[in-house]
This record gives sequence, C-alpha cells and structure tokens, in this order.
Amino acid sequence: MNRRPVLTACAVAVCVAAGGAVGYTATAGRGADGAGSTRAELPVQAYLLTYQQRDDLNSAYERLVERCMRERGAPIQPLVHVRPPLKNFLERRYGLTDLEQAERYGYGLPPSGDAAAPPTPPELTDAQRLVFEGTPGDEQPPQGCSDWAVQQLGDTARVRETPVAMELQRKSWDVSAKDSRVVAATARWSSCMSALGYHASSPVDTSDRKPADQAAERAQAASEVRCSRSSGVVREWFAVEAAYQDEMIKRNKDALSAERSAAQRVADRARAVLDG
Repeated sequence: MNRRPVLTACAVAVCVAAGGAVGYTATAGRGADGAGSTRAELPVQAYLLTYQQRDDLNSAYERLVERCMRERGAPIQPLVHVRPPLKNFLERRYGLTDLEQAERYGYGLPPSGDAAAPPTPPELTDAQRLVFEGTPGDEQPPQGCSDWAVQQLGDTARVRETPVAMELQRKSWDVSAKDSRVVAATARWSSCMSALGYHASSPVDTSDRKPADQAAERAQAASEVRCSRSSGVVREWFAVEAAYQDEMIKRNKDALSAERSAAQRVADRARAVLDG
C-alpha cells in the first residue's frame, strides 16, 4: 500500500503542472493563438482527460476522503479545493498568447479565484492520521481513507496520466520545435521582438529575460504576444505539431484507445461521486 504522509487538498487527485510543453486544449471557439481561428485543439486531446475531468477527480477524491473520515469517527475540516492555474493545457504551450493577461500580469498568472494563497492542509491528530493512512500488516483497519478513496475511483497514476498519450504530446512538441517551418516562424518572432528593442530567441523560453521592474515586465510580455500574432508563430507551430500528432496517433491507436477508455471510466466515477 502506498503511504501518503500528509493530507493535502490535491493529495492523490490530479494537480497538473501545465504549460510550456505540457498540454493540449485551446479555449473552445478560439484558435491556438487566441485570435479566432477555428481549430481549437490538438489531436491528442481525444486521449487525455480534460482540465474539467481532472478538476472533478480532485473534487471527488476530497469528498470521498471527508466522507470516509467522518464515517470512521475521525471527521476533518473540509478540504480547500485548488483548481489548476491555467484555463487549459494549450495555454502557453507556444509562449504567451493572452494579451490582456500579459498586460495585467506580465509573465505571471492571474490570482486564483479560489483563494489568495495556497490553502494550508488541515492539521491531523495522531488518531486522524491513522484513519487517513491506515495501518500496515494484518492490523485493522488496514486501509486508510486515502487509499480507500483512490480505490473507489479506480484511480492509479498510470490510468490518470495516460502515459502513452502524454509521451506522444511531449515527443510531438520536441519534434515540431525543430521543424524548419517552426524554426522560420520563431525567427520572424525574434525579429519582431528585436525591432521593439528586445533580444529574445524563442517565445517559449522566458527564463533569461524577465525584467525586475513589473511595469517593464508587463510591457515586454505584451510585446511577446503581439509579435506572436504578427509572426504567426503560434498558428504555424500548432499546425505543424498537429500534423505530427496525427501520424503518431496512427502508429499508437490501440494503446491510446485503451488508455482513454480506462481514464474515462475513472472520470465517470468521479462525476458520479460529485453528482451523488
């Protein structure tokens, strides 16, 4: 049995570190660059849990843990649910794309609507921790509420993370980044930035160019979005990566379909918990 030493609001559910080269979905009805093109998602989306499904999985896990703890005579305060920081997985996959957000927050993200700061996990007494974690060996009850909740959902790291699909989207990003069409579009973006007085080689690497002054950061981030739009780098990269993904999906169709079916069953159980 896996042990979880502390209770957190996202203890077993899917708290995804998204962005950069990790993700897939654009806002419905808008294109990859946020400028109104019609295709709104990469092909691999069909084989990955959506942000909403992952959020449901978080919430269902928390609800089950709270119910279990209450029923076993060790009630805890309600867990404070924390939603993913981005709207979707495609956001920032090819650099900044939201002009309004860049003008307000620079390279940062808007504050969460759930809480001004990450919630503090509830303090557990020794008795509560025993109920939460369970007991080893043949003692009773051997299974804690944490593992019980995971079992009810049919949740495992492999099911939840759909490793074949996740590896496909990592590979497609890496391959597309080296494609001559994307390299050319990135060069156009860099030239645009240079004309505005900034020296930056790629819209996806901001680690070495974040200004210390907040006003300067916001201005620079907004310039990145404008250059992404004028250079077409996001549209080009999105189209190139989508084509690579189509080919990769054909070669891995059976494994991807099996993963998706298992993940969907978990998502459906989570939804049933929340609707119950």
